[in-house]
Amino acid sequence: MLPQLKDFNWYIDMKLVPGANGQRIQQPSCVLSLDINDPTKSAIENEQSVQIELSKETLNLVLDNFTRIREQLNTLAKRE
Repeated sequence: MLPQLKDFNWYIDMKLVPGANGQRIQQPSCVLSLDINDPTKSAIENEQSVQIELSKETLNLVLDNFTRIREQLNTLAKRE
């Protein structure tokens, strides 16, 4: 059995990064906190929290892929 997502939270983090002319600019990223339940582990260690930081570009890529997954699931659900 695979681990399952129990819950998630997110927030936007702003970081100062070096920009042109030595100036520092703000760069946003999305931080996801995923609460995971792994039924293959003992009751004491089956719950864990994983944090993932995504740049705007990476977040867009993930969302595009989730959109494709949703479309494929919807197509398969219509066949039944």
